[in-house]
Amino acid sequence: MNTNDAIKKFNSQIEKFSEMKENFCNRPGKDFSRYRKQNFEGVVRSILALDGNTLTNELLRISKYSINAPSASAFIQQREKISASAFPQLFKMINETFDMNMRYEGYRLMAVDGSHIHVPNNPYDLDSLAQSREDEHPHNEFHLNAFWDILQGTFIDAVIQKYRTQNEDSALIEMIERSKLKDVIAVCDRGYESYNNIAHLQNAGWKYVMRVKEKGGRGIADGLNIPDEPEFDMHISLSITRKQSREAKEMAKEKNKYRCIPASIKFDYLPLKTKRNESAHFFTLEFRLVRVKISEDSYEMLMTNLPQAKFPPEKLKDIYDMRWGIETSFRDLKYIVGMLKFHSRKSEFVTQEIYANLIMYNMTAVISRCVEIPAAQRKYEYRIRFSTAVRIIKSLLAGDVSPPAAEVLIQRNITPVRPNRNYPRKKQQKARIQFVYRIA
Repeated sequence: MNTNDAIKKFNSQIEKFSEMKENFCNRPGKDFSRYRKQNFEGVVRSILALDGNTLTNELLRISKYSINAPSASAFIQQREKISASAFPQLFKMINETFDMNMRYEGYRLMAVDGSHIHVPNNPYDLDSLAQSREDEHPHNEFHLNAFWDILQGTFIDAVIQKYRTQNEDSALIEMIERSKLKDVIAVCDRGYESYNNIAHLQNAGWKYVMRVKEKGGRGIADGLNIPDEPEFDMHISLSITRKQSREAKEMAKEKNKYRCIPASIKFDYLPLKTKRNESAHFFTLEFRLVRVKISEDSYEMLMTNLPQAKFPPEKLKDIYDMRWGIETSFRDLKYIVGMLKFHSRKSEFVTQEIYANLIMYNMTAVISRCVEIPAAQRKYEYRIRFSTAVRIIKSLLAGDVSPPAAEVLIQRNITPVRPNRNYPRKKQQKARIQFVYRIA
């Protein structure tokens, strides 16, 4: 697929989506039924094209400074007619169109993670109001949970939650249950360590590589008998029950075979209560617990249900290392694509723009892959500079630059890949986002 083909497919999906507008209006049959300067497709394209300027200046830029450019007020009235299900559906349609089904040892590699999104200050939206410390001004945050295809470099699914109602476990389960993907390896960090999450992955037929807490960290390893060795690879078949009978507790003394969990621990595959004379219900988890060395004096504990013969510890370590791409993708979403530059305080509009940024991120990854970097004798391997490619591809999708010109511009803006570089994270206090401080 070349750049021109990608643009045609993208425009085709936008047009197809617009033909189904009745399904994505808050008042079907009324909204977008009359002829207006801003029709359904025009409003959708404008939301996709929004950048970091004020809304008025963005609308002027998008309309190429036409005297018929819509006012901010008129645009807001039109975007208010679009239902909450519209942009998630468009995100899904475009993903299906550009899915390349790339595989690693026969599996789709899917990184799972979540990230806070700092949104415009809205003290009336209590569900998104956050205050990390007493001396910090309250600010508003959403939480983005996502599946990120490691080999394609694109977001496959997303669940958006508000700060006070966020739950990464429930978001993971929601994305697993609605996914149609097969032969998947989910790559998770320690935040997803729970019997319930593992059971849902196992029940869906998915494989996983999950980092878990070391013994003493109040995690799954605390309840197991594990070798007192720096590195090991052991298989465990653990039958879980809620039954608290004397017989069940006696069985649970075999720590690597049985586990009794209380009603306070969420587990969707066991009843909360059983009658006194009723037999215990069990759910069996089959997994490997593996500790691998990652540096001279540090180790990681991984849990997986991948077969040992095909996926030895070193390969598991490589798979988990590839998860880091989702961390950098969140950074690019926020600071390069522009997910921190919203144009409304309304939750519905914020959600629209989050999905629009996910779509733009994916299209940048897709089109960048269509562009070949010219071969040359260089010290380092080179890749396309994502920060520049985003701007070029946004202009390309808006029709401001031709596909051949866009390819040349992308080829000129490349950056070296310098392996094994790392920097410590800098924690900064979060302030409110105010609309008066915007790019002029």
